[in-house]
Amino acid sequence: MTSKRNNHFKIILLLTAALFLSNLSFSPSFLNAKTVNKAKTSLWDSGYALLPEPQKIEIGEGSFKFGIEWKFELSPGVTKQHIAVKTILDRLNNEFNVNLPVKKDSYDLGEKVIQLAIRSSSAAVGKKEAIARQSYILELKPDKILICGNDNTGLLYGVQTFLQLLGSKADYTLPVCKIEDWPDLELRISHWCEKEHQSKLETLKEYIDRAVEFKINGIGWHIEDTFKYEKHPVIDVSTAFTKEQIQEIDKYARERYIELFPILDFPAHMSFVLKHQEFVHLRELPESSYFMCPTKKESWNLIFDMIDELLEAFQGKYFHFSTDELFYLGDGPNCGCAEKVKELGPSGMFVEIMRKAGKYLEDRGKEVMFWGERPLEVKDIRKLPSTLIDAVAGDPIYEREGELKTQKEHGMRVLVYFAIKGGEKRIFPDYVPYKYHKIYSRDYLNTMQHQIYFGEVRNNKVLGNFTAAWDDHGSNHEVIWLGLIGGGTYGWHAGSPEADEIPPKFMRLFYGINEVNMEEAYELMSDVALFWTFSWDRRKGIDLPHLPEPNTLYNNPYWKDRYSKISYTKDRHLTSRFGGNSDGTLNLTDESELCKRLIDILNNNLGRVLKNKYNIEVFLSIAKCWLHNVYLFETLAVIEDTLSAAHNMQRQNRFEEAVLNLMTAEKLAEDICEERKQYYQQYVTTWKMKRFPSSQMDIFRRERNLNLEKWIYDLKAIRQTFALKHQFEISEKLLYPSNY
Repeated sequence: MTSKRNNHFKIILLLTAALFLSNLSFSPSFLNAKTVNKAKTSLWDSGYALLPEPQKIEIGEGSFKFGIEWKFELSPGVTKQHIAVKTILDRLNNEFNVNLPVKKDSYDLGEKVIQLAIRSSSAAVGKKEAIARQSYILELKPDKILICGNDNTGLLYGVQTFLQLLGSKADYTLPVCKIEDWPDLELRISHWCEKEHQSKLETLKEYIDRAVEFKINGIGWHIEDTFKYEKHPVIDVSTAFTKEQIQEIDKYARERYIELFPILDFPAHMSFVLKHQEFVHLRELPESSYFMCPTKKESWNLIFDMIDELLEAFQGKYFHFSTDELFYLGDGPNCGCAEKVKELGPSGMFVEIMRKAGKYLEDRGKEVMFWGERPLEVKDIRKLPSTLIDAVAGDPIYEREGELKTQKEHGMRVLVYFAIKGGEKRIFPDYVPYKYHKIYSRDYLNTMQHQIYFGEVRNNKVLGNFTAAWDDHGSNHEVIWLGLIGGGTYGWHAGSPEADEIPPKFMRLFYGINEVNMEEAYELMSDVALFWTFSWDRRKGIDLPHLPEPNTLYNNPYWKDRYSKISYTKDRHLTSRFGGNSDGTLNLTDESELCKRLIDILNNNLGRVLKNKYNIEVFLSIAKCWLHNVYLFETLAVIEDTLSAAHNMQRQNRFEEAVLNLMTAEKLAEDICEERKQYYQQYVTTWKMKRFPSSQMDIFRRERNLNLEKWIYDLKAIRQTFALKHQFEISEKLLYPSNY
């Protein structure tokens, strides 16, 4: 495809005096930027990566090698069936090619022993029980390694820390040290938002293993229509999980001490239900499937049916009743909601909804989370049961004056909320400040650290933190792991490490020691995602170049002036004027080079990384689509120049050359359509390996809406009309080209 593109561009350079791309420049200095890492611990100074960072580390003298001469000793209460034992044996064998024997009795003096033990109060003495259960001690000496948890959970977490240290060095050298560790917060929750896609069952098990590796111990699952509701089968999609399948994945999570709980929306975000004819009468607004009327008895009967079935599938202690974005609460013209709002106000209705749902769930033994946001007013917080858990505390976007103080006085528990991916049409989160596009950006990791550690919310009754990653438009779960692990890191040890230390540690732990330049790849992914998102007008998309008038071939050129450069304003709206490098933005050639650099890094790492190779395959599938998006903009600009050249040839009565220009424009457009098909097929093939194909994000939806194929058809008709009308001698090849 690239060679064809180059050939066509050479033709155009011969046909036109000045083309769009000849004025563009690229500075390779962009590609030389590297993040400067601040090593905060002596373990990190010595090349050992740990996430989360332990609470207490005592460094001894020297180091020692770990290998096949070591043996396992299991203390009383620890069996081969323990998940910590199974984890360490499986990963030593599969990742490190080390297969060690396990013996219940003590070994002889002089043998090198890894001892796994559970002893209450061995670590974090004086901490509350929920924290103490997760605590552990790890001692590393040349002749003995002790991994000792206060409880089963702590033992598993001690094993994970040991494995992180072991994987930090190619020769399996370990530092002499003692670690005593415990979490700051009881719950460190990650968000599985599958509102727009459905992962396969085995994929979700992989995600659970990945979460526990970084001591994430809660998962809120936005499951929607991917659960098979037996009482209301019309709701679920064909691939929906059965109750038994959910029970299987729930058991898998609980075996790893992860709280897996459902998130059920009501009364907003109900399109997955209200789109069906059977439930249209429950809509708040007849023309919209977004909002369900909360005053109708049938609405509550349906929600209680759904809750009951979810409770049979999920065995954990929590249930998240999502009161998200209740924009139309009380707007219903025919359902009685307007009268209810006049009586109680929107906040009063919110309280009534949560009291009713909360009681239903608490009567069934669940602890209930909810989004304590607008329209709930601060003055009404005390009307809610104090047993409810506000899962959206600490985010300045949602906080109202006096809210935290009122919740604290009310005794309400909270989760510190942070979203790494929200409602914007972004495929990749803003993990780092933009290096290449010099505009405002939310630096997620720095903001996350400040919000969880320094925020006023820490004065409240904090149960844990909730790291949200919203699945708008079906983006891939693989892109959010740096953010989820960052959230888990600061939930475990809120003040440490510094935000700029998390990415390099993450790269080493997530991909293995052989990764090269993956930190730069994440920087490029964050930046290039910006172009893909905002190169299209958020409301109208873009337009195609004007087709030429059949007689004169005049094409009324406008496209380059309107679309040929990209700039982004602080409010992130596409501007009508696209600035150049003078205002800190990049032109199309710069974007192309950044995409190519990104693809080179990803391709290089495909054959190098020791872990999570599929993650890079997903990144690569996205990056190629981004590069195609840049090519599309380049090509449309060149097409307009080519059509203008055709008009100039017509004015000079050089009809055959005019037709040649028209044909070149056709071929350029055909090639970009063909390339889109190829890249999209690669993209779909990659994504459907871990998720059901019916739920792919249509990454080329906006381009497809251009209907470039119809534009090509119309241009060919104009070319033939022009040639026949002017009745000049024209070769069969030009009039009816087959393989031009």
